[in-house]
Amino acid sequence: MKVFGIIGWKNAGKTSLMERLVADITARGVTVSTVKHVHHDVDLDAPGKDTFRHRAAGASEVVLASANRFALMREHRGAEPALADILARLAPVDLVLVEGYKRHSHAKIEVFRDGAGRTLIQPGDPTVRAVATDSAVTVAVPVLDLNDTGKVADFVLAEVGLIRRSAALSVGTTDAFDTVVIVDWSAKAVPSPVRDSKDAIWIGICRTQRCESLYFRTRVAAEAHLVHLFDAERAAGRRVLAGFDFPMGYPLGFAERLTGSTNPRAVWGWLAKTITDNDRNATNRLHVGGRINAIFHPQRGPFWGRPATHDVPLLPFTKDVDYNAIGLSERRAIENLLTGAKPVWQLMGAGAVGSQALTGLPMIHRLQRRHDCRVWPFDQSIASPLVLAEVYPSIIRAAVARDPADIKDEAQVRLLARALFALARAGRLAPLFDVPEIARQEGWILGAGHADLLEAALTWV
Repeated sequence: MKVFGIIGWKNAGKTSLMERLVADITARGVTVSTVKHVHHDVDLDAPGKDTFRHRAAGASEVVLASANRFALMREHRGAEPALADILARLAPVDLVLVEGYKRHSHAKIEVFRDGAGRTLIQPGDPTVRAVATDSAVTVAVPVLDLNDTGKVADFVLAEVGLIRRSAALSVGTTDAFDTVVIVDWSAKAVPSPVRDSKDAIWIGICRTQRCESLYFRTRVAAEAHLVHLFDAERAAGRRVLAGFDFPMGYPLGFAERLTGSTNPRAVWGWLAKTITDNDRNATNRLHVGGRINAIFHPQRGPFWGRPATHDVPLLPFTKDVDYNAIGLSERRAIENLLTGAKPVWQLMGAGAVGSQALTGLPMIHRLQRRHDCRVWPFDQSIASPLVLAEVYPSIIRAAVARDPADIKDEAQVRLLARALFALARAGRLAPLFDVPEIARQEGWILGAGHADLLEAALTWV
């Protein structure tokens, strides 16, 4: 049996919500029982009745049976039994709703009204998964409309796994994610060291309060793991937000001149057909950069950066291009906002992200085709079991600097996954998805302009 609690101070509206939830949930075909805890003495019997006389004579349990129902009364004659002991006596049902027992370890919703004259319980209780209220409150968990019984019921059933969380999504929903995945990609030309290294692929995963980081030596191995992970999460009914630390778009005009289409996704498809990569990290990314340069300008195209010892046709070692002359911007709009973010054209050198994009975007193309996911911000609606987005882990540099991890890349993916997961649990991701219109063409970094909120979210879990 699944167990979920409803708690709150006196006169907050717990019993009213319980009554409405039972009616809503049983109407969906889910069987429900309830347990209510009270602090005062209670007796459903009356002196003089036969059952009262049985108890007074010393019976431990008395059953009053009729054609429609029976009532079991038990005298403790000792310590009050634990909730687990009470639950064990119930006949099997799908869900037990428990009113009260606010200090027990099961998950709960807190019912809160300003008029009750008490402070919120949730800030000091990690078992409170949401607050149902008719007031404006700021807490680190989802805030539900106390009067919207259906939405509260959706939340309870999703929390205990009786419905898939994604089944309750409406078009445009952004906040309800069960799992957050952050990928620190690498364009390294050979497999990374066997032992953990900063020059490798790190994947941070956060779900149900548990965060971990995984290490991969090659792009092929990392992509295979992501495919398996996304398949498994979808099968389990968990909705996933996956962030990748490379640009998912290029400055305005690039897609049309390269592919003939203004759709940024056309670039992903073009690269998926053009970029070669294998299980030893051998890739033609630098030669593809030179090939694209030839399309834009016979001498100086937009891409630059290569090893000094490699002579790659039409790909210069240092930046030697007039972007105005070739009709492209050097930086996307988001890179003008986040000045620490590098332009997409640099393929090698400190902080370069161009090669990561050339090798990573073919994977985005394959993931989208396989999983029918949404890629933000290019998709208007992200109501999907899997949403992919561009991230910039350095946005939480202060938290990373405080983390004791030896490898910064590992700390970045783990902490950013944790911060976004905390925002998702609090129902506070929506502002991060509010971006200017140019983002639909060039892409955007999730969380840009919200670094303080991301840092603060790390204190919530």
